[in-house]
Amino acid sequence: MEIIKEEEKNLPLIVDMKMKMFQEVGSAALLQDNVEELIQHTYASLYREDKCCHFIAYDEDGQEVACGGAVIKEDVPFSFFKTPCYGYVIDVYCVPEKRRNGYASKIMEAILNWFEEKGVHNIKMKPSGAGRMMYEKMGFHDSGEMEKWI
Repeated sequence: MEIIKEEEKNLPLIVDMKMKMFQEVGSAALLQDNVEELIQHTYASLYREDKCCHFIAYDEDGQEVACGGAVIKEDVPFSFFKTPCYGYVIDVYCVPEKRRNGYASKIMEAILNWFEEKGVHNIKMKPSGAGRMMYEKMGFHDSGEMEKWI
């Protein structure tokens, strides 16, 4: 297993894995028509600002099998705090046939290290049901945040 911090030039691979994740969780129908272009453009901009990164896990045959990303966000009300930002974990996905082999855990370790290097102290995410147990083992807990779609 090898975990690589990817560069902007590899965003098409990351976008492809993100789309597989959206399809698997059943939210692809909610996406805009040009979503792949939009994702790539948004991530490229964030990469250039050094506010986003992605890691990809490669198996022993050199095949990409998992990915995960990190974004530094600076929105209200966090922008008023002494640490005016928080981290958000995105795009954690592992191909089904390679799950339960530690790929996502290793990617999460790399993401947490990246956040720490950036001085980010608070990290949020919206986990899938399948990943919740792994995140809890890593020290994540339910923050009690509420939401409503209208």
